[in-house]
Amino acid sequence: MTEATAAEALAAAARRLHARGLLAGGEGSHSCRLPDGALLVSAAGVDKGALTARDIVRLDGEGRVRRAEAGRRPSSEVGMHLALYAARPDVGAVVHAHPPAATGFATAGVPLPDDVLPAVPALLGTVALVPYGRPGTPALAAAMAPFVAGHQAFLLANHGATTVGTTLAQAVLRMESLEQAALILVAAR
Repeated sequence: MTEATAAEALAAAARRLHARGLLAGGEGSHSCRLPDGALLVSAAGVDKGALTARDIVRLDGEGRVRRAEAGRRPSSEVGMHLALYAARPDVGAVVHAHPPAATGFATAGVPLPDDVLPAVPALLGTVALVPYGRPGTPALAAAMAPFVAGHQAFLLANHGATTVGTTLAQAVLRMESLEQAALILVAAR
């Protein structure tokens, strides 16, 4: 996948998640790792429902901006993305969103049970319930650190959710599946 194709895919993924109500306005962040180790990440504060490839920032593996349109800077959650990539060589993409039902579980401190719906363990594995770490700070990556190795999906206390995948498509599908499972469990309760 070329950098241009990857940037288009990131923008399309953000618009898809926005259209499904899994994030609103400028919320969320999405990234993918390029074959050369560089990262593409969505720009901070840009309406994800209108995100384009011009709103994607290129970073080196250390998180330094290497290419950005004028006025664009990487998401404030770039530290979380970098920590996930550093800890998981198998991760090719990270999706962070604020899906309402899943975020409700995270805010209430209620884990998403993996023994109720067969799709949860099949698609997501056990979903980690991560203690609060202030968004946009190293505290968030530190709070996630104990859970990174064994999980594909993370509920972030009082914040939202993050999913990872070997591909962007897989990370997006995991986010959609996470919210669908949360919605079904809310309806069941």
